[in-house]
Amino acid sequence: RGRQMQNENKSGQSHGKVIWDIILSNYPGAVLYGLLFNISLMIDSIIAGQSLGANGIAAVALGVPGYGILAAIVYSLIHGSGLRMIWAKGRADEKEFRRALNGGTTLVGFVGFIFAVIIFIFADTIVILCGGDMVEDFTRNNAVNYLCFCAPIVFLTALGMILQELMNVLGLQTYRAALGAVNIAVNLIVSITCVIFLPVNMKLAGLGIGTSVGGLVEFIVGIIILRVLNVRLNYRPVLLRPREIAETIRCGFPAAADYFAENVVMGIQNNLILSAFSGESLMLATSEIVCNISYFASGSIKGAAIATEPMFGVFYEERDVNSIKKVWKKGWMLGMLMSVVWGIFFYLSVPVISNLFGMEVNADIYRGMLFSIVFYPFMHTVYMFTLYYEATKRFSVSMAFAIVPDSILYIIMMAILIPILGKDGIWLSITGNQLLGLILLIPLVLLIASWHGIEKDRLLLLPEEFYSGKVLMETEVSADGRDEEAKRENFKDKMQELLTDQTEIDNVMFFMEEIMSVVRQNSNKIHISLKDNNQNIVVYIRNSGKQYDPLSSISEEIKSAADEGAISYSYVYKMNILTINLREIKNIVPEA
Repeated sequence: RGRQMQNENKSGQSHGKVIWDIILSNYPGAVLYGLLFNISLMIDSIIAGQSLGANGIAAVALGVPGYGILAAIVYSLIHGSGLRMIWAKGRADEKEFRRALNGGTTLVGFVGFIFAVIIFIFADTIVILCGGDMVEDFTRNNAVNYLCFCAPIVFLTALGMILQELMNVLGLQTYRAALGAVNIAVNLIVSITCVIFLPVNMKLAGLGIGTSVGGLVEFIVGIIILRVLNVRLNYRPVLLRPREIAETIRCGFPAAADYFAENVVMGIQNNLILSAFSGESLMLATSEIVCNISYFASGSIKGAAIATEPMFGVFYEERDVNSIKKVWKKGWMLGMLMSVVWGIFFYLSVPVISNLFGMEVNADIYRGMLFSIVFYPFMHTVYMFTLYYEATKRFSVSMAFAIVPDSILYIIMMAILIPILGKDGIWLSITGNQLLGLILLIPLVLLIASWHGIEKDRLLLLPEEFYSGKVLMETEVSADGRDEEAKRENFKDKMQELLTDQTEIDNVMFFMEEIMSVVRQNSNKIHISLKDNNQNIVVYIRNSGKQYDPLSSISEEIKSAADEGAISYSYVYKMNILTINLREIKNIVPEA
């Protein structure tokens, strides 16, 4: 018995290796996606700087917030649709998954088209609101041309990104990143070609054309990739009910709020900088370069959080608080480490990136990046909270973490610090708002938790009913079979505590042996969780890797031993999930 307890302790310590493997396997794809997404936002500034110098960068800075704000709203619908797909997969509800995919695609396509028309019609007004009345006519006219020809991207990106969300849910992160690379490559080729051949007053229109064509090609290539991978979209236009649209917006906007806030802030930031440094014509371009490099780096800094969010959603639907805590802990630790590594890398890369924008690196750019890098770990922490609360449906808290630092605090800090610190006020505000946001928001989260009377996992702030189930046992089985017999005996002991009838216990053990023999053929590391959930004894068997169908390999005898709905299988984010309700197992032990 003492040896059994020892093995039980070991299994508890090893719990989380499968989760760690999944995070690590998805981290490169998540980082690559984040980097490529931010590169796509930087391309226009880089080409504009190379062709028109500081005036070109300033023109892009005046145009980007206009379509960025509306694109962020569309992205919130895309991200909300992706979360609804993840939750449906967590429940193994294929019908709801299809409705989330088809309805989400219909919704974002329609809204994206409407927003594209609005941008095209009101381009001049939008540029003026973003500071266009404080620059020379040449820069303002270029900004208007750029914005008009960028308008289609709001619609085209909506279609391409909904395919990326589908790939994310299905664990196809490499292909998701590949789509971003295709967008960037096409954008570069078309933009550079247009800039070379178009007259000076239309060069930035060429950048808008390149951006839009890149989005179109991304969508076409995405369709081709999914067909090659035998992922059938089976798209049918679906009009979501008002309640479903509200849910899509509610659950998608917290993450998109970060992007939304950045674009609102850029418009206000332009006005603040142009007013405070009216005698320094290069200041807007300089601050734009620092912001671009900082936002570019943030794609890698946020990679760990992006890699963990789908797992939060899946484990939340399974009411598995232990796995949620493991995901948080390991994702946060990975992100903290990589924020330091990536921060050093981007600081060393400042001269190269600055030259890409057509500007020689100077002391202001170096100083701005140094301020930003110091606060990268806090940026990662804020983003972890944002995506965690979003994936576990605590939308009001998620919204606070998304909006308070990046919009409210950012603008307040810049307005206060620029008169006091000058240029350093800009640099301190860019990412320093993340630390101030944590200082304000974490005590608020603790206060809310105390109001709800939740004693444990206070920062996670899960609803009280979440803890109604009890985790009875969890362990991991590896390829070397170490301590496997002890783990089997431990599981049997748990069954003897829960089930009084010996025949019922024998049925469950025989059933689990058969199931595990199938699962082990497809994985060398398996996580098993046993939970008492509202008078149901549920086993979750999870493993990372490629998708397979365990139910097709189980003998008909085993299948017939379980009532309908007793066994369900789902695949999400490179994770196979087999859920079994043990109380639904019938008599299957062979007669002697």
